[in-house]
Amino acid sequence: MNGGAMRQRFGRLMLIVAITTCANAQDIRKLVTITTSARVRAVSVCGSSGLAAGLARHGSVYVWRLPSGELLNSQPAQEGVSALACSPDGKWLAVGKSDGSVVVADITGKVIRTLAVTNLGIGHLAFSPDGSLLAVNVEDAPAQLWNPAQGMGGSGMAFSPDSSLLATADGDTSVRVYDRNGKLKTTYSDLLVEPFAISFTPDGKQVVIGGADCMLTILDASDAHVMRRLAKQPDPIFEVAALPDGVSLVSLHIDAASFTKFTTLLWNVQSGERRKVPIDGAHLVGYGVTAGRKAVVFTADSDSSLTVWVFPN
Repeated sequence: MNGGAMRQRFGRLMLIVAITTCANAQDIRKLVTITTSARVRAVSVCGSSGLAAGLARHGSVYVWRLPSGELLNSQPAQEGVSALACSPDGKWLAVGKSDGSVVVADITGKVIRTLAVTNLGIGHLAFSPDGSLLAVNVEDAPAQLWNPAQGMGGSGMAFSPDSSLLATADGDTSVRVYDRNGKLKTTYSDLLVEPFAISFTPDGKQVVIGGADCMLTILDASDAHVMRRLAKQPDPIFEVAALPDGVSLVSLHIDAASFTKFTTLLWNVQSGERRKVPIDGAHLVGYGVTAGRKAVVFTADSDSSLTVWVFPN
């Protein structure tokens, strides 16, 4: 299985994005269990709006209110739906399809416009933190950056916290950092194998990458020079998140031989120490920070339930 196929398969197995310094991984607690009509394969948290959107395997889209889990609305199943993103203000949904189009709708499902992105399938979608840009990960092709309000697009992917930079972990083993207009600022090309995961640190000054080399590498976002590498692990890294405390990282490792062993690690960047987070990575379908800066994680435990887990502030 090549890197693009692995990213497609595991791109929705996302990680925790907020654990404060005082939070212990053992303190995670169940917030609510939501009954669903079909197994949920991806969840996008709508920023601090208190909403979350979910994509079911059969193509239905749900919108829930957190922390209650109340269903606000649902959209009927559609064929070829492959990706979902919710804007941070909770006003917009972006739905990617296998025909290469992205449908932008309001939170009720009313279609605003359809973006003709590509003739390839859409692998992943992400709104920028300020909601003004939409990053589109296209299968086996360079990612694209779109203005969802105007329907205009360009090249680029991955956002810094202030939305001023975007980065890509590309199949040619390079990592590229762009400004928000898609202009290339710097490139890191010293990897021997493909990177799968990328994240900016909270201050936007560093980029953390992980991939087939089984290591987390921290780059300076201004010129892409290596600032630090953390200890190599047995399995490749498919997701990474730099946490708001500025010293912690979370990484998801998957055994590339059998795809049955999932390990989620919490790292202290300063000391290099790491420990396992007691969440089954095989069931992770989404993450985010919701109202009150609550860090939430979603697990699809069965074909009819979705559990929301929360870390303390």
